[in-house]
Amino acid sequence: MSGGPELLVVAGEVSGDIHAGNLLAALRPMVPGLHAFGIGGDRLEAAGLELLAHTSELAHMGLTEVLRELPRIRRLMHRVAAEAVDRRPGAAVLVDSPDFNLRLARRLGRAGIPVILYVSPQLWAWRRGRVRVVRRVARRVLCILPFEVGFYEQHGVEALYVGHPLVDDLHREGLLEHRPDRARGRLALLPGSRAMEVRQLLPVMLDALALLPPDAVREAIVVVAAGMEAEVGAILARAPADARLRTVRGEGRRRELAIAQMAWTASGTATLECALLDVPMIVGYRLGGLSYLLAKLLVRVPHIALVNLIAGERAAPELIQNDWNPGRLAAETRAVLGHGLERQHGLLDVVRRRLGGPGASERAARAVAAHLASRSAPEPGGGSP
Repeated sequence: MSGGPELLVVAGEVSGDIHAGNLLAALRPMVPGLHAFGIGGDRLEAAGLELLAHTSELAHMGLTEVLRELPRIRRLMHRVAAEAVDRRPGAAVLVDSPDFNLRLARRLGRAGIPVILYVSPQLWAWRRGRVRVVRRVARRVLCILPFEVGFYEQHGVEALYVGHPLVDDLHREGLLEHRPDRARGRLALLPGSRAMEVRQLLPVMLDALALLPPDAVREAIVVVAAGMEAEVGAILARAPADARLRTVRGEGRRRELAIAQMAWTASGTATLECALLDVPMIVGYRLGGLSYLLAKLLVRVPHIALVNLIAGERAAPELIQNDWNPGRLAAETRAVLGHGLERQHGLLDVVRRRLGGPGASERAARAVAAHLASRSAPEPGGGSP
């Protein structure tokens, strides 16, 4: 160990590992001698985290798998909490994964270890009652969506908007300041990063593409998320061949997306990716029947797409549940290409301005560094005269 400040970091998902890894890398020059330990993946380990467990041990699973693994997960939580009590870190940075992290935060709070939440759980959308838990267990919430701060402040939780890490990613790739020329007639298909999402959305996208003539869509690219290669490949193998269609993946996928005239996309972070690249879009959202009925009862937001929530209005069309069908998607696409592109470009500019510039990881790191400094400062009247 370094003998410097201690920090607990827990990231239970791949995206959380990336965000937390960038934060820790930015934090190290600010806090000499920092020693960080906890749960993380490859990015956090590369940033110097001492792994108590790998992020993959907390990866999202189905209900039956979670029930089967619950004893192991509880043992892991107990181990992390016990390690924190023993080491007494100056703070714990818990990233996303609210089902695990909010329970862990309760234990840390009882031990007097301050908790900072990074990448807020989406309490503003559903299960709002959990904000009372956040108020009890979190010293501060570092938000990556601008509207989240007002929600937390209304509920008595200190919150700070640090910016969205995706802005940093696109800045590093040189796609924010120097956007490539748009290719007229190029359509991007972003069916999501989860298997169920891809199965619900991609077949409809392919059927809708078949309804659009080459003068509307000259080229169509399926942007394949990491880990979805087999799922996408299986669906494409069953679909009729279309000479306009090809797949893109890996590091070049964002540059391929950036030159699209428009996109069909799953809801979630992909809509922000399109907005930051100024690609107009139609957003799809579809669940199983029972899950959708439950969502209608629990979800309390006017839009399902993050891009529309940030814009404060319906910037991009949303096709939800039964409206996500080939005929409706093709018709909406004709409408956007016919007279809706200019309006979307204007509203996407609003979204980009509200998201702000790059530097999210550095701003988050400064907030953590300030907290660690306040914890290590001598009490008033203490120290040497």
